[in-house]
Amino acid sequence: MRAILRINALILTLLVPACVNPGTAAQRRLRATSLATDLTSLSKSVHPSEATLLAQTAVEESARLSTEFRPMHIAWLNNNLVNSGVLDRGLCWHWRDDLFPRLFALKLRTFDLHLASARRGTSLEHNAIVVTPRAGRFEEGIVLDPWRRGGVLVWKRVADDRYPWEPLPPELTPDSLRPLLMPEGKVKHRAR
Repeated sequence: MRAILRINALILTLLVPACVNPGTAAQRRLRATSLATDLTSLSKSVHPSEATLLAQTAVEESARLSTEFRPMHIAWLNNNLVNSGVLDRGLCWHWRDDLFPRLFALKLRTFDLHLASARRGTSLEHNAIVVTPRAGRFEEGIVLDPWRRGGVLVWKRVADDRYPWEPLPPELTPDSLRPLLMPEGKVKHRAR
């Protein structure tokens, strides 16, 4: 069965257009400017220069990950290629777990970063990052989703997105992100 999946994945790879192009530097700058505007509109407490830094980092890091992961244009097809072993990485939680530390390292003062999941525990589970103003409500944040378009960062207000986003429970924090988000030994359960 695994061999059949690999063969099908290879055939699909040949039939589908090549990897996603994350855009030119000028296109990415325009996207970052638009995201910064949306981030600034979240609250009067948000500092515009911090929104700009967050937006530039999110857009550029998503593009860098696209070069590293080499995703296909169709996200579910990309998942099949990863799950069948044709590609090493590129599932939604890979994108989230690799983008989050870069954003966390910015040491943002007017924003909070949240791990988010939709339809957790189902075959339709999806993972991303939600940005809120400091101490803001999760439901009023903006989702940052680099997976959906293969490194061309997608963002939407949580309330306006088609995914039913929820904060990821602390006990499901990935091991790689625990040092950033949790004091040593605070949560007993482990996630992938």
